[in-house]
Amino acid sequence: MDLLFDFDKPAMGNNLLGRTEEIDSLIDTITDKRRGAVIYDAPKSGKHTLVCNALSRLKARRYDFALCEIDLYNVRSYQEFLACFREAVTKCFNEVNRNSLLPFSIDFRNLPQEKILEVPQLVAEESGRKLIIYIKEFQNLLAAEDNDFTIDNLDKLWSKQTDVRYIITGSFVNMMKAVFEDRKLFYYMVNPVTLKPVPKQAIVDYIVSTCLNVGRVINQEVAEEIYRISGGSLWYVKQLCSFCYAFPAGYITDQVVEQAEAALIHNNRPRFMQIMLDLTPNQINFLKAVLDGVQRFSSQEVLDTYRLNSSANVFRLKDALKKKEVITFDKDDAARILDPLFEYWLRNYYFKK
Repeated sequence: MDLLFDFDKPAMGNNLLGRTEEIDSLIDTITDKRRGAVIYDAPKSGKHTLVCNALSRLKARRYDFALCEIDLYNVRSYQEFLACFREAVTKCFNEVNRNSLLPFSIDFRNLPQEKILEVPQLVAEESGRKLIIYIKEFQNLLAAEDNDFTIDNLDKLWSKQTDVRYIITGSFVNMMKAVFEDRKLFYYMVNPVTLKPVPKQAIVDYIVSTCLNVGRVINQEVAEEIYRISGGSLWYVKQLCSFCYAFPAGYITDQVVEQAEAALIHNNRPRFMQIMLDLTPNQINFLKAVLDGVQRFSSQEVLDTYRLNSSANVFRLKDALKKKEVITFDKDDAARILDPLFEYWLRNYYFKK
């Protein structure tokens, strides 16, 4: 069943909201710069939608490529990764060969396990087509690192593959930063593509027009309230609008949005409570300081106000909350809570006086 506000699948074509700049950047990276790309942001921030639309436009431009899609969401070891990679590459090879004028063979049965990582370049060379390897949840490979395997190995190997373009995405922002910013791996192989916030007015117009198309009326101010609750996240916007649409009323009023908000918060509250249960009292105090817009966490006034104990403890709290993927810090060391609805819940429910 198709949803009016379909948050269960990527928005394509005319249904896409924003992302024009990011799509152009990804296409330019692959075709003109002849490099791969890395995209990381919080879960459900639009990474997959961006990639799907870029690949669709590449097809429309008749860019000759074969796609190999790999999801590492359940991979925790190097052997699991190799098995997952082998399955995806074998499937891609079979599809390429089936549509090739001059079929070629690869002896997968006798191919050593580690050699599978070199096959994409071979497939690209033999077929005369560019191969795009689209890897999701790449950060899970950090759990696979041991004495026999490090991500550095992949960097050295994949950087030599001139006819393969890797699109690497991840939902654990701080883990991805550790690989691509701190360790600076894959530096010469991929360009970063940053997801920018979709403009507020574009989201508000989308809410109003979509409702009108099905005979529902919502004014600008009410649509802006939906935007505010969701923090501009299209995934949450669409969920909230779906709850609003479920109410049998021709007009979507403030009261309808309040009830829809209560339903959305109710659905997500167990997840939010689990996050808080996993935090220590000091970590919760630090989170409150972030919500209050504190920047100089080590000042004596802040240490006293939020009971953070010491500057050394502030460093440990930052590190702990980053590892738990609750917050991240930009290049200016400004803190940001990764989940916008979680931030809304903290402000309006958890810390409400």
